[in-house]
Amino acid sequence: MKQKVMNHIKNNWQEYASFISMIVLIVLGLIYAFNLNNFDFNYPLAYYGGDDMGGLQDAKLFAEQGWMLSTDRMGAPYSSDIYDFSSSLLHNFGLMIMKLCVLITGNYIVGFNIYYLSIFVLAGIVSYIVMRQLKINNWVTAAMSAVYGLSPYMIARGVGHMVLVEAYFIPLSFLLCFWVMEREDVFQFNKNFFKTPANYAVLIMAALIANNGIAYYPYFTCFILLVTGVSKSLKTKKAGGFLKSLAMAGCVCFFVVLALLPSKIYSIMNGPNEYAISRAGFVETEMYGLKIIMLFRPLSTHGISLFEKAIDIYDSNTTFLNENITEYLGIAAIAGFFILMFALFMNRESALKKRLGLLSELNVMLLLLGTTSGLGTIIAFLITDKIRGYNRISIFIEYCCLLGLTLILNSLVEKYKKINKKAVMSAIIAAVYVFGIISMWDASAGRTSVDTYKSIQAEFDSDDKFVKTIESEVSEGAMIYQLPYHGYPEGGFQNDMWDYHLLVGYLHSDKLKWSYGSVKGREGDSWNENIGDMSYENMVTELKKESFEGIYVDRRAYTEETLTELETTLEKSTGSKPLVSDNGNLSFFKF
Repeated sequence: MKQKVMNHIKNNWQEYASFISMIVLIVLGLIYAFNLNNFDFNYPLAYYGGDDMGGLQDAKLFAEQGWMLSTDRMGAPYSSDIYDFSSSLLHNFGLMIMKLCVLITGNYIVGFNIYYLSIFVLAGIVSYIVMRQLKINNWVTAAMSAVYGLSPYMIARGVGHMVLVEAYFIPLSFLLCFWVMEREDVFQFNKNFFKTPANYAVLIMAALIANNGIAYYPYFTCFILLVTGVSKSLKTKKAGGFLKSLAMAGCVCFFVVLALLPSKIYSIMNGPNEYAISRAGFVETEMYGLKIIMLFRPLSTHGISLFEKAIDIYDSNTTFLNENITEYLGIAAIAGFFILMFALFMNRESALKKRLGLLSELNVMLLLLGTTSGLGTIIAFLITDKIRGYNRISIFIEYCCLLGLTLILNSLVEKYKKINKKAVMSAIIAAVYVFGIISMWDASAGRTSVDTYKSIQAEFDSDDKFVKTIESEVSEGAMIYQLPYHGYPEGGFQNDMWDYHLLVGYLHSDKLKWSYGSVKGREGDSWNENIGDMSYENMVTELKKESFEGIYVDRRAYTEETLTELETTLEKSTGSKPLVSDNGNLSFFKF
């Protein structure tokens, strides 16, 4: 047995070595990009009051209970049940891995940090598996998968958009497209269907894709599958290709619906809630559409004055400059982009050119779907406006282009491999790795500074001390009312208070119950809003009747004048001096 293992390792050492080199490259890239040698894992990577706190909330809920859809520690005197916020149900794979990290570490912050960083490694691993399935050289695969693992899109999205950083299954979407185009044995509905292992692989991939990317990535996957099916059917003059792609897209949709079942059941039992998520209609697809120029706009100018000047001129004169700044492809994918543009006009007689041809078609169609005033706007106007952030399609364009470049690099390596020119082949592989490292450096150029971490730690410590003090002065399990009233989720900014700053109370307490967190449109939120609209004198009276033991104020939500009026009135009404956090952001009035 031992000899068999040794022989296996000897025969496959390059596979293992290339895979390990990919992991090492990604880890080193993460250390550089996030300045991890200066980071204390006991503090969160981000602590800004946006979606980053929403992620920490999930991690803490995992530390305290089984799942994160319901808790009685928020939304007091009711509860927080976020079934109406259906996107929370569409990244279940990531949530399961996060929970595992939290359980293993025994600390929700450490577990969250480890999970977030593991996303980049997972993306590289899945890409490696897909490229090897496509018979791409293992060393080329490792280098290009490391580039994808440190995608500029994923780094730029950051902790605040972790659900979009979870782009590890996008390579599977393209593998399905290649299987539609190239494999006749996959998803043939005949008596051998359940005897074909690849069909089970398709079902697993569909389930993974459906539980990732909060509807965006499943939607884009179905789109490229259907494009592939149409392309094959037009080329073969047979409907089989399209029907196969339609069946695969149907599987993805089935698993999406399955993931949304808890939300649907909750809606049936409690009535629909049209207020949970507010959208401005199809016009938002224009605001948050893909801007092709942003695919080439670097995240960092690297100190090059020409880049700085050009970006400043564009940014100061353009419209709809928002999250689309994360579209940047990176130098490797940009090279692939132009390869695919040329591939549109190539003949398709070889296997390589057929693959490049398919990728070039997908690239153009992804551009047409995502671009501002493109197909996405038409779909939003005529069918549904639920998908609004079409700029998020850029990660699909990025991987599509990376695959195009990878196929070209692989063809060079294989060419010299066949004629046994190891020196030339090795030089090409070395060049690929150097190019890959430069690409990863380019993607991570805006690395987190030490000062940023110091600022996060200072605010975190201040909040923790403040909430722990409140917890020591009230009874165990006490209810605390939070001001200002703020809708949940997606309440928006209020002065200097960010969307989820009111989660601070829950994040730093072990037993207390907080008023913030009842979903908009439900009874708990209506009660909370009514209390928030009362005069402060009546508010105190009513809260005492409901057995609340104090009022917590996020002072960042108020102007100096209104804050002074608020705290003066609360001091008189409660008869207590306010407890104020060290950083001056928070105050508390005990009843």
